[in-house]
Amino acid sequence: DSRFKVNPPLRRDDDVAALRAALADGTIDIVATDHAPHPVEAKDCAWDEAANGMVGLESALSVVQTAMVDTGLLDWSGVARVMSSAPAAIGLLDGYQAPFAIGSPANLTLYDPAARRSFSTAHLRGKAVNSPYLGRELPGQVIATMHDGRMTVLGGELVDAERVAAEAARG
Repeated sequence: DSRFKVNPPLRRDDDVAALRAALADGTIDIVATDHAPHPVEAKDCAWDEAANGMVGLESALSVVQTAMVDTGLLDWSGVARVMSSAPAAIGLLDGYQAPFAIGSPANLTLYDPAARRSFSTAHLRGKAVNSPYLGRELPGQVIATMHDGRMTVLGGELVDAERVAAEAARG
């Protein structure tokens, strides 16, 4: 079908290598996900009628590990730069670039890079299930996250939203 032909091709190895090199050398500032969690009904139609985007939050760190860390293009401090400190600076978010300090609330992600998982819809937490990584083996697993000193993910599972809200209200 001619509706699906793209010129030039969507993925050429030299273009992908150039993008990865630009991320590694700082030409590209950040990695971010569009995270467009459209319901199945908005995607289960003709290509040109489908809602744009895909889910990406649940696989982003694993994909960056695969494309950048495992290939030697970035180390983990580089990953922290492109996925945390640089986006926070661009977004003018206070406190996200500060070093850990006793008595200050933490914003952190604990990640096990040695874990392996077959990425499936069970890993998705939103209303959408459209990811090109479904069925693929991905490295790494988020073990826990803290936002403003409050646990938001623990043991790889989302902490109850009501519990997070109650902890935030207690200050």
